[in-house]
Amino acid sequence: MEKKILIVDDSEMNLFLLQSIFYGDDTIQTILESDSTKVLGHLRENIPDLILLDLMMPRLDGFQLLHEIRADPGFSGIPVIVISARHDQEAIEQVMDYGVEAYLKKPVNLKETEKTIRDVLARKHVDHYAG
Repeated sequence: MEKKILIVDDSEMNLFLLQSIFYGDDTIQTILESDSTKVLGHLRENIPDLILLDLMMPRLDGFQLLHEIRADPGFSGIPVIVISARHDQEAIEQVMDYGVEAYLKKPVNLKETEKTIRDVLARKHVDHYAG
């Protein structure tokens, strides 16, 4: 079964870099979104199996978006991995309070990122069938 990953980052370069992890993998579909204000609309149309989320974005930043996602019962169970250039403890603690699966720092380490994503997707698959 194909897994859907919504990648949210205002940098197209980062979007394509993260998407490149799954080139040639028919089991993963990536949905790219550079405009954070459109994310909730995406979620209403099609719930992904995982969200990769940048924090520092114009208009609606990752903190606000994470708050909106966790506040909506229809979206609150979607696993989120934050990928950010912010390395300060305050940012890390703030997003961890929202129950994110992982906090990865930019610049992106592709091997670490792929392993984390696949681990989270595998856990979600097990949780889904265990519940």
